Amino acid sequence: MSRPGLRAVPQGERERREPPPPRQQRLLAPLRRLWHRLVELSGGRLELEWVVVGLTSLGVALALVPGHWGWATLGWVLGAAVVAGGLLRVFHRAWYCRLPRGARGSTPRRDLAFLGLVLFLGLGLARGHHLFAAALAQEAGWASLRGLAFGAPLAAGPMLASLFLGPQVGMLLAVVGGLLAASLWADGLGLAVYFVLSGVVAAHLVGRGGTRLALIRAGLRSCLAGGAVMLGLALMQGWLFSLDFLLALVGVGLSGLLAGVLAAGLAPAAESLFGYTTGSRLMELASLDHPALQQLMLRAPGTYHHSLIVSSLVEAAAKRIGADHLLARVAALYHDIGKVGKPAYFVENQMGGPNRHQKLAPSMSALILISHVKEGVELARRHRLGRAITDIMAQHHGTRLIHFFYNKACEDRRRAGRSEPDPEAFRYPGPRPQSREAALVMLADSVEAACRSLDNPTPARIQGLVQSQINRIFAEGQLDECELTLKDLHEIAKSFNTILTGIFHQRVEYPEGGDKARRRSGDTDPGPQRPGAAAPAGAETASAARLGRLGMRR
Repeated sequence: MSRPGLRAVPQGERERREPPPPRQQRLLAPLRRLWHRLVELSGGRLELEWVVVGLTSLGVALALVPGHWGWATLGWVLGAAVVAGGLLRVFHRAWYCRLPRGARGSTPRRDLAFLGLVLFLGLGLARGHHLFAAALAQEAGWASLRGLAFGAPLAAGPMLASLFLGPQVGMLLAVVGGLLAASLWADGLGLAVYFVLSGVVAAHLVGRGGTRLALIRAGLRSCLAGGAVMLGLALMQGWLFSLDFLLALVGVGLSGLLAGVLAAGLAPAAESLFGYTTGSRLMELASLDHPALQQLMLRAPGTYHHSLIVSSLVEAAAKRIGADHLLARVAALYHDIGKVGKPAYFVENQMGGPNRHQKLAPSMSALILISHVKEGVELARRHRLGRAITDIMAQHHGTRLIHFFYNKACEDRRRAGRSEPDPEAFRYPGPRPQSREAALVMLADSVEAACRSLDNPTPARIQGLVQSQINRIFAEGQLDECELTLKDLHEIAKSFNTILTGIFHQRVEYPEGGDKARRRSGDTDPGPQRPGAAAPAGAETASAARLGRLGMRR
């Protein structure tokens, strides 16, 4: 209902009443259309992206040139174009393009403490470098603060943050730390661009889970972006052909190298203090000579073999859906180390012997099975496996119900005329999987255990069993808190089918009869046959039957 005194203005009349666009907007409209066209053309092609960046940065430099255009301002225009191009290119690749997934959800307090410590150490490093450069410039007459300012290795902090918390966090720290560190110097604006760009490039190149060698390589490669910015500043300010330029060039190279070395040296200390896990640490834990895996192999060989198969399943599936395959593989190797305390109570370690659960109440049996998760987490902390692996071990059963012993307890209660037991006593404490890697371990653990119960594991039966297990876990809501999609589950099922079909493949049945004694003794060689010797009676019929079992005919 319209208010009194007002009437609706038709769309055509409203457009007629609007004033025409100003002259500046009419002149910029073709440029705006050209820009959108160049952006569309540059999609996915590196050379056209550079064309877009170059034209845009040149336009920005021409728009910001002080005074009139001329040969006197050519150096300023070129330098500003280089700086603007570096900014556009780096921030486009860093924030617009797809990046690896960082930390999910809210930032824990330990991450905030880590970021605060890294920022504090970075600013302390910047302050120390400023004092050193001021003292050197005062003592040596040939050095100046302008050339020495570029040697601060401030990219170490963003690289550490990117290594542990993801590239987005590392680049954000590079922006904050670079702006604060630049305020110490007289030429703060130019150094702010240099510090921010070199830190963003270093954080982007490291990525999450990189090795220590990747840190040094990222520090050296960030020198290229820093050197371009330094070159642009030298062109803008007119000190390209001077001793300051040589000092700045050496400082840029040393800052990248020192930042990589500092990050690589501080990474183990950060792992130990804050419980982080890097790619180098995961490679060390993947060795089967680790004491925890050796103890599992000796005391629970069935569980050890089960863990090896699960690790193969999750590694292949993680590569297929783009998850952290190294973390998933290592977590799968250690996910059941809690069974070393009571290995005989788990069916894979009974080796055809008596089942100890037959003499126990269902509630006690469920308690023993549930306790292996808690004991595994305690062993992981004792062996300092890291927070990432410990979390996956605690989540790999989620809050699933132990159906076998719960149904058995219900039958016992029903025969005794009592009410059904509380299902929470037969449920794992959780939490549910919080990451894709934890969900992969849960799925592979359930699927591999179920495949062992198949009498005739044909490819069709394996495929049906894999699909039913994944559907059951999905229907129970165990995957609600991780980032797996239905497409991911489809790819995981295909990967599991391929590997399990290869593991549980059918074998050709050996012929019975006269060869039985030789096969029992381990001799499967049919032995040489003399040329021209007649074949024994019935040999041709037996050979035809064997070829028929192989799907061939004579």
